[in-house]
Amino acid sequence: MTVITKARRYIELLDTARCNGNWHEVPDILRKISKHAPTEKALLLVAETELQIVNHVKKRSESTTSSAAQDSEHLLGRISPVLSVIEEGADVTQNTFQAQVCLSWLHWELSEPESAASYLPQDLHNVVSLLSGNGEVLSPWTEVCIVKAGYLKGAALESLSGVEVAVEAMKPLAARVSIPTSNALLTPQYLFWSERLLAKTAGCTGKIVTAQGSQVTESTIEFALQSFRAWASHCEVKQGDPASTTDSSDASAKSGPKASTWRAYYDLLSHILQKRLPYIPSSEGPKQAQLVSEFRRVETICENALLRNAKFPKASSSNHEVELWVEQVVRNWQILCGPEWQDADFGKGGRDALSRNVLDILYRAATKTFHSTLILRRLFQVHSALAEFDLAMRALETYIHLVDTAKARAKQAGKPTKEIEDVNTFVRTLSDGILLVCCFGTYQRAEKAKQLTNLLEHALTSEGDDKCPSPQLNGMSSPKNNELLPVTLAGAYRAIGIGLANWSRWTAETETRRDLQNSAISSLEASLAEELGQDMNPASIFALSLMLAETRDLGGAIDRVRLALSSADVMGHGLLNSDQISYTGERDLVPLWHLLALLLTAREEFETANHICEAVLDTVMAGDTHDGKTHSGEQHHEKYSHPSTDAGGKHNDTVFEDTELRKKESMLELRMTQLSLIEVLHGPEAAINHAEELLGHFGRVFANIGFLEPDQKQKAEHLAPPRSSGGVRSIRGSLFGRKRVQRDFDHESGFGMDGSSPPRDRSVSDCSVDGSKPPIQVTDENMIGFKERPQTAMTRSSSFRLKDGRQPQKLHRREGSIGKAIRHRSLERHSKSQLHPHKPQPDPTEAKVQDVSTSPPYMQSPTAKHNGSVSARQSLPPVAHNTKYTKEPPPIGHRQQPPLQDIRLPTAGRHGIQAKTSTRFSKDHIQRQALGLLTKIWLFVAGLYRRAGLFEDALGSWNEAKQQAQRVEELVAKQESSAKAFADPGWGGAKSSDELWADVYAERGYISQAQSQPFEAMEQFEEALIYFPDHIRATVGLANLLLDIWEQKLPTEKPEVSSLPDVSSLSLSTLDVSLHGNGMAKGTSKPAPPPLDDKDSPEYLDRLAARDRAYGLLSALTKLGTAWDDSEAWFALARAYEHSGQIQKAKDVLWWCIDLEDRRPVRHWWNVGSGGYVL
Repeated sequence: MTVITKARRYIELLDTARCNGNWHEVPDILRKISKHAPTEKALLLVAETELQIVNHVKKRSESTTSSAAQDSEHLLGRISPVLSVIEEGADVTQNTFQAQVCLSWLHWELSEPESAASYLPQDLHNVVSLLSGNGEVLSPWTEVCIVKAGYLKGAALESLSGVEVAVEAMKPLAARVSIPTSNALLTPQYLFWSERLLAKTAGCTGKIVTAQGSQVTESTIEFALQSFRAWASHCEVKQGDPASTTDSSDASAKSGPKASTWRAYYDLLSHILQKRLPYIPSSEGPKQAQLVSEFRRVETICENALLRNAKFPKASSSNHEVELWVEQVVRNWQILCGPEWQDADFGKGGRDALSRNVLDILYRAATKTFHSTLILRRLFQVHSALAEFDLAMRALETYIHLVDTAKARAKQAGKPTKEIEDVNTFVRTLSDGILLVCCFGTYQRAEKAKQLTNLLEHALTSEGDDKCPSPQLNGMSSPKNNELLPVTLAGAYRAIGIGLANWSRWTAETETRRDLQNSAISSLEASLAEELGQDMNPASIFALSLMLAETRDLGGAIDRVRLALSSADVMGHGLLNSDQISYTGERDLVPLWHLLALLLTAREEFETANHICEAVLDTVMAGDTHDGKTHSGEQHHEKYSHPSTDAGGKHNDTVFEDTELRKKESMLELRMTQLSLIEVLHGPEAAINHAEELLGHFGRVFANIGFLEPDQKQKAEHLAPPRSSGGVRSIRGSLFGRKRVQRDFDHESGFGMDGSSPPRDRSVSDCSVDGSKPPIQVTDENMIGFKERPQTAMTRSSSFRLKDGRQPQKLHRREGSIGKAIRHRSLERHSKSQLHPHKPQPDPTEAKVQDVSTSPPYMQSPTAKHNGSVSARQSLPPVAHNTKYTKEPPPIGHRQQPPLQDIRLPTAGRHGIQAKTSTRFSKDHIQRQALGLLTKIWLFVAGLYRRAGLFEDALGSWNEAKQQAQRVEELVAKQESSAKAFADPGWGGAKSSDELWADVYAERGYISQAQSQPFEAMEQFEEALIYFPDHIRATVGLANLLLDIWEQKLPTEKPEVSSLPDVSSLSLSTLDVSLHGNGMAKGTSKPAPPPLDDKDSPEYLDRLAARDRAYGLLSALTKLGTAWDDSEAWFALARAYEHSGQIQKAKDVLWWCIDLEDRRPVRHWWNVGSGGYVL
């Protein structure tokens, strides 16, 4: 072997040793090269310098500061020889380039980034092209030096000129090394430096995206994502331990550990998600699903790296890094569980699996912290979102205990400590706890809500002890605390008001109820104070209006609701509460519209209330509405809009799949209220014609909850067979025959004796297919009240009448009404209104439309952001003048003649806001609550049939309700093994199984009573009270029958052979004398007292016992919070007082009944939603 061959072989061995990081072999190889190739002085000098740099780095990590300084002096002595090699090289050769990189590396290790950057070529990409331009094969170590130069150049420029200049320098080389061209490049040192180059490129690009915020370009985001993905797919990252924070290579320099790069990767994804920036997926397919998948993978690696290297802190300190990680994870989870995302985006398990994963992260993070209030607070929030309310309350209680303990220690020490929770955070958390218990808890948890309310009041007071108290704010002292933000203070007052209102609803202390209600109203008014900036918050307005309605302040309640619904803020311009919740979705505001409709019925404005119900239902049931969704990220979230119908014209039930359970209930409750209004306006038979639409809505809303059998899925859209055209048919008419009781109806209602009816208005189901949205406009103008109140069948059924059947005059009549609340929505209604010329009609030419293009956002038309689709418009009637409308200019704000009326609700225009995470109940709970609601619907329908005199159909509907109650009982039996579970309603606002059975038996009792079977009715009422002793309807029904026994209208015992005539042969006068339909519908006269010598007879004693039992039942019932405003219960109690000789008490109770009945809605206020006072 010749000397040249040996020299070449040893040079290759040198490259191999350096590429593999075998620096211990380099001295011997250098000795052999100097022997066989003494002319390679540049190569020898560079290799010796590199070896010395490696030894310096190793000693620096192991030795003291003084020895490191000595090594630095030795390195400084190597600068001149290497620099001379660079200066001697006239052309760019591999040896010269290796010398440049070596010198730059030396200066970098000496913490001289400016010199490190200056010795590298200005354009590395051009140098690489020159080195390989002549067909020369680059040595493996030259390839390593190219990558190393890219990293050193970028790292130095980052500290000198910023990340943008560094990225421009590294960008060409990063693209070159992202995909290696041959296996020869996969050496340890090449992989090490290429990983550092990709990590530095990705980290700097991520910083650019974060710094530019919403102004960042899509190309920058794409390059950042590509850089991180290239780094994550690098062999060094994939094969090594991603959780390790130490580099195995001896050549490790000042680069950050892999864990920091993974964290930067996660920060970039978090920034894209939180700022609604465009997301560019790595492959074709749904963007959301790929983003979630990428999130979960990076999140898992980051968590492993963090927890493996985190140490458990001392009791006097906290693990700040772990808490920051938890806060970031929870913020991302809140967005991913928002309305912009669907279960299908998260793969198997949907949102529940995502939330469970976050819950596991929180519990694992708790093992690396000591009494972290942040983690406990987040555990409370995540458990609440998963409907694990017991665990949520335990976390909240522990959180409160730790905060109180920390405050006590700080007070004892006389100085604040780091562990004290921020006062705004503590107050907001307490407020959330109160709202949670009041919204989802039942009367059994009301006391807990009261305790939290007292604690929150104490917190606000204690924060203001050392401050000068501010003047009285709506009757409530407000502390002047600079630490409490106005939005926090408003939320606290709202929570206090809701907590007090909730306690006033459930408390049995009658004498304190009025004070609690007044305090609740004061707190809610304080939350709407203008200086707090939340004067148009719909959650506070809803709670206050509902409280005012219950205290019979109808005018104040209507003014509040009207102002909220007509405000531009509610329609999407700048309305946020303390938790940044958007209330802009139409379905979010259904309880407010429902409350407004009930308020109008209390003022006997039934037509207006009916129009409100119909218009709102047309909107929310159309399927193309949204639940408070934000749309600033629609460019990359493409799955937000869903058609309401499929190609075949059928309803697409998936539009309600992600709708919150409370919203579904509120929509169905509003539909039931509309049917009650139809019953008031046109009689119960007219309402029956619309009953199957109610069941059809239920089938659409709860189509995908899984309790329907396979053979029943086809019937989910219409749970009832169609009506026959021959007359009013029952919902179960194809299965049950019926006998119809002939009744006379007012001809104005449009129903004749033959059962035929004129063409009716477009119903909700008719209008929901085309997706058009009717207008709902609330203005401040006062419209003329109804000059003629509906008579006979048009009059709301009162709970008590005079002896001759006339309804008593209302006391405390209030004049006026809300201004032109609802515009007529179609030509049909307008043409129908022409049949009643005595009613005032709005002028169709009146329009107040502003120029959207020149108006500020808060003055723009609510429909300015709608598309101009033809389906969303319809023509108005011709203008009301003699000249032909084509010759007249269009009205202001309209470009066409005749003008087009926009029939859509205002858009939810609040863009870019974060929606609060909704509560996700388990499938079993949703099934149970849905079946309970279906039971209520069937009982509601049975009541319609009963009042229409269609008793067999009423029994058919009752049987349907009974079957659903049995299914609820079966679900409870499968989930719980204790008999106590049947009486426990649990969390979520659903009724218990026993209470549902009580509802079923109570309705059966009223059906029996309507069929002139009083003793059968008593048995049913007794059965209802066995299931639920405090059932209002059963108690009132049983008490009225017991009082009938005392009045000798009924015998004390059931006759063996019924002497009562057949119901079909009874006249109305006979029914009026024999029975009381609801205990208050018929007047009563005090029967003649029995002779004194009969008072000891068994019959008299039985009657006396019946009277006393009725008094006991009613006295206990009216003391409960559930019946304090039930006029029927109070009227029955007045009868009991009268018959027991307490005349003055009877008079007082009757006046209270009049006051309740005078401002009584068509349905109870609590039917606006299952969340109580929480919107």
